[in-house]
Amino acid sequence: MSAYITATGSFLPGDPVPNDEIEDYIGKAGRSTSDLKDITLANCGIKTRHYAIDKKQQTVISNAAMAANAVRSAAEHVGLGPDDVELLCAATTMPDLLAPGHASMVHGELGYGPLEIATLHGICSSGIMALKNAYLQVAMGEKRTAVSVASEFASRFFKNSRYEEMGVVAEEGTLPLEAAFLRYMLSDGAGAVVIQDEPKASGISLRIDWISLTSYANTEKTCMYGGTPDTGATKSWGDYPNASEAAADGALVLRQDLALLPHLVKVGVDEYDRLLRLGKFDPSTLTWIPAHYSSERMKDTVMKEFSRRGVDGGRPDMWYSNLTSVGNIGSASIYVILDEMMEQGLIKDGDTMLCMVPESGRFAVSFMHVTAVSSETSR
Repeated sequence: MSAYITATGSFLPGDPVPNDEIEDYIGKAGRSTSDLKDITLANCGIKTRHYAIDKKQQTVISNAAMAANAVRSAAEHVGLGPDDVELLCAATTMPDLLAPGHASMVHGELGYGPLEIATLHGICSSGIMALKNAYLQVAMGEKRTAVSVASEFASRFFKNSRYEEMGVVAEEGTLPLEAAFLRYMLSDGAGAVVIQDEPKASGISLRIDWISLTSYANTEKTCMYGGTPDTGATKSWGDYPNASEAAADGALVLRQDLALLPHLVKVGVDEYDRLLRLGKFDPSTLTWIPAHYSSERMKDTVMKEFSRRGVDGGRPDMWYSNLTSVGNIGSASIYVILDEMMEQGLIKDGDTMLCMVPESGRFAVSFMHVTAVSSETSR
């Protein structure tokens, strides 16, 4: 059996926030930290992003509600009602609650009838984990209609008040580079797809040909993390006597070990080359390579690595991202990219696409190959 993405949807909270207004929302965490902003933004290329907090640092909409809005958007495109969805897979990095699972909270927001749920937790790859779960259940005939959604609410963890106990909010204070970097990189939003066992009656559907997700945690160190002041620490956030001591030690701050980031390029190209050698795809027949990457500079580095190795990475204009306009939305990024491409009519009948999602958490790389079909050509 086959499985098709019959609809996409996304939800981006509030108006686009330009670079010069970032600290109006998340505040300043010391002069030295602010000095890093221009360097970080110049490297990543992001011009605008969205936040689910306002300028008073109050939550405007929850993570679960953003996910539910993205699901509604996708479902409306194919006329699904509240009792038509049989499976809801939901992914996020930092949910609203420690428990229950994110999918339960999204289901509650939606108010849909009883259905199967699956919560996938991680960083960027969790969105593909959710999508693969939905894809496989539909492809094997377990379900006829499934929804996969990924959402992120990073800004609530970057508010300057979060760093007060670390003693870095004062004018002369500063955050460690591995913590300051992410304040200007990550943003909020959600994306969703509807997966069904038949293409939709009219328009373009995306037949999922295969999904590959490979972890390299067996050989790579932890690069992006939260819950400990450093990966060499002997205790995590739950091991402290109380939350205040964990916060004061910096255990509740999201961090990125920048020295390890080049490893992501290596494992990403390694995995691309491995699948290419297995004959899973042919770069010469690809129309698009929708890719989630954290910076425009990283894209350039990947293309140079392809060239250095003599690997066919496709034409640069085949690589599609909306990073500069919507920011880095982590697990939701690839969903929002696909929704933008569908909404803008960029995907035509017969197009083939290789979606790429690298994750720097402890290094995992995901690929999804899809073929655009219409109801007529799929018969």
